[in-house]
Amino acid sequence: MIEQVRAALPRRPLHLKPYVAAWRGWLLMLLGLAAAGGIFAWIGIALLPGIVSDYGIRDTARPLVSARVEPGGRCRSHYGLLHDCTVTLSGRVDAKSPPVRLENSILFFDFHVGDWSVQAMGDPAQPKWLTTDIALDHIWNRVVTLVLFAGLGLLIPFGLVRFTIRQNRERARVAAISGQVLEPVALRVAGRDNTSTTVTDAEGHSYRWQLPGRTRLLVDPRQAGTVLGVRPAAGGEAYPIDEKLRVIDLTAQERAALKAAMQG
Repeated sequence: MIEQVRAALPRRPLHLKPYVAAWRGWLLMLLGLAAAGGIFAWIGIALLPGIVSDYGIRDTARPLVSARVEPGGRCRSHYGLLHDCTVTLSGRVDAKSPPVRLENSILFFDFHVGDWSVQAMGDPAQPKWLTTDIALDHIWNRVVTLVLFAGLGLLIPFGLVRFTIRQNRERARVAAISGQVLEPVALRVAGRDNTSTTVTDAEGHSYRWQLPGRTRLLVDPRQAGTVLGVRPAAGGEAYPIDEKLRVIDLTAQERAALKAAMQG
């Protein structure tokens, strides 16, 4: 098969393209940064202010008879482990304090199944702060939950940096063999997952390339597991070729001749 393909492959410098286009990497980077920014914005708006205020009165807050939990509050539990509670509090910390109405939202990890009972709490020294016993009882759980989500927000950019470095290295490898006279080589698929494919040549050399999982390689119909690759005639890494020959710059006639050679 290789000899037929060799005869059909043009004897001129051919350019190769990476399987993952640069614009996709930039798009993923923007989406990832937006997701990380959204996580930190949510932490700063929804989680951190309540933790800071509740931490300040955690030892001095007391149950309030002059404040109440308005109807409509809810606690949603996810797998009995992650709990998201939101209640609206209204009233006064004491008779001398101005009326206050605010929403108390908390998110925390705890092993609990069933309903929650909620009591309004406050500190006369902080008349603008109303909270609940459930928020104070789980103050450290809330701190840990915030740290975990902050870690997730940091993990996304870290993963994006690793992805960018890997893609830049991949493009440099492709560029090193692109623009040369190429020769065909039979490759066997040694491993594959959703993001990469590892191929080996007849000499046992292994090459791992970043290929989307849906990519279909140009398979030799006469030998199961064998796919077509190319490498520089002067030597270098072997690059597997997709079924539609999109990563190699062939004319329509050259593409048809190469496919016929593979089938024939």
